[in-house]
Amino acid sequence: MSLTVDPGVAAARLRVVEEHIRLECAHELDGLMGTFGMHPEWHNQAGGEVLHGHEAIRGFYEDLFRGFPDFQLQVQRRHVADSVVIEGVLGGTHRHEWMGIPPTGKTVSVPFCAVFLFTEDDRLKAEIVYYDRFSLLDQLGVLNVQRS
Repeated sequence: MSLTVDPGVAAARLRVVEEHIRLECAHELDGLMGTFGMHPEWHNQAGGEVLHGHEAIRGFYEDLFRGFPDFQLQVQRRHVADSVVIEGVLGGTHRHEWMGIPPTGKTVSVPFCAVFLFTEDDRLKAEIVYYDRFSLLDQLGVLNVQRS
């Protein structure tokens, strides 16, 4: 097994991820979904769920963009190998129901890490997202957290 990735492949994969992030921040669903290959997966590691297929993933993004109309990602670091790993901060203002939570009007800002896996033709096969769900729910004010 080789641990090196062809520089052309690595560059192509990073371009797909950068386009994916640009479209996500612009809330352009059609283009965003076009970055995924056949039979994609979206993993919410904090929630322990895996979405399979374009329709389920599109529904997730529709709910996210409706719940947080100003949703944005700020990329802080990129790591490119066989996969692409992005570190940054995600956030927005909770204006509409999202994941069963009525709108709070609160703004959230949470660190995240996303791992992107690829198909043979360098489209997204899977997006695996890690974030602190506790921190997100705390910032939304839906947890009763005692502070010392």
